[in-house]
Amino acid sequence: MVTEVPRRGRFHSDRIARALPPMEASDLLCGLPSLRFEAPLDEDGKRSAEDIRVRAWARSVCSCSHAAFVCRLLAALRCKVLENSHFPHSWMAKFQILKSNSGCLSIGVLGDDDLGKQLVLVLIHHAYIAPKHITISSSWPEALDELMDLGVHCICDNQRLATSVDVLFLCCQPFQLKLVASKMRGHISKTCIVYSLVTAVPARRLQHLLGHCNIVRPQYIFQGDLWARLWEKNKNIAESLLDQEVVEETSPFKEPYLKFMKPTWFEEVLYSALNTCYLLKVPHMVSVTILNDLLFSATHGLEAFSDPDLFVCESFIDESFAQSLSQNSPFPWFDLSSMSQQDTPLTRFFSMHPRLQLHLSFVYHMTMLKSQGTFNEECCRD
Repeated sequence: MVTEVPRRGRFHSDRIARALPPMEASDLLCGLPSLRFEAPLDEDGKRSAEDIRVRAWARSVCSCSHAAFVCRLLAALRCKVLENSHFPHSWMAKFQILKSNSGCLSIGVLGDDDLGKQLVLVLIHHAYIAPKHITISSSWPEALDELMDLGVHCICDNQRLATSVDVLFLCCQPFQLKLVASKMRGHISKTCIVYSLVTAVPARRLQHLLGHCNIVRPQYIFQGDLWARLWEKNKNIAESLLDQEVVEETSPFKEPYLKFMKPTWFEEVLYSALNTCYLLKVPHMVSVTILNDLLFSATHGLEAFSDPDLFVCESFIDESFAQSLSQNSPFPWFDLSSMSQQDTPLTRFFSMHPRLQLHLSFVYHMTMLKSQGTFNEECCRD
């Protein structure tokens, strides 16, 4: 005779469950008061929460400030190209600029979270981009009343955004990036500079998702409580950048700040500017002259170095390649996503001229603290 062995499956478990007294949900947290919803944070928890908020605010302030500096530099570069009539095909370069947005820099912001909104306000008030030249793409554009009242274009069309701007700021969440990129892939203009503020997504991954290599991606590594006092003074980003102390702390060139930001950021910015010159067929030496005028001009003031280390062609490319360029040849096209992963001639140039950081820090301060800044870009404002 075969005796059936009781199965310890679902029915067995049900019998055990029915035999046990009912358990209140709160009993599950018995002895674990810190997990209860009504449990207040202890002092360590409060410090940790505030530290997270401060770091997030500091990253947002730096991201927006650096974005404004880049936009002012690129706008000034376009103006210099428009003013210059001493190189072949200059009429073509001027036509390419003037036919787009009346010569003004066209800005796109993808993402309607708090960072995207704050970035738009900073670009208006600190990069002096006219609201009508800024477009933000959002899932809920009707919720952006404040920006629409200023004159910012608010749409729900990422593909249209990608095809119509000179600089595209990515401000979406990392988990949204794959879907967002699938809608834009193949539609981003080659002339467009993609400036990514999406954390934790490397440039190579962005290039693969977007099918685009003209990408600038700042990398921030915040440590310590450097920003806590500044955060308490003013939590509004656009207003906080009126504070000289805040601007000084956002400087990407001064020595202490190099602990918080990868120095390759400014290299990517300069190479992206040279890519703009490449597409406009600007000869390489004219491109160098324009950058020197913008970054080493005597109009920067008495505090700037009287004899700064000016850029030369070999600052950006190898000497042998520089010698192979004809007089009217532009710089080659630079793959920014690849260059961000390795040392470049510009990396070596900066290492050979350490005092250059001090000069660029001064240029950054002058640009961000003065209403007119150091870049003369009146031709691109209206």
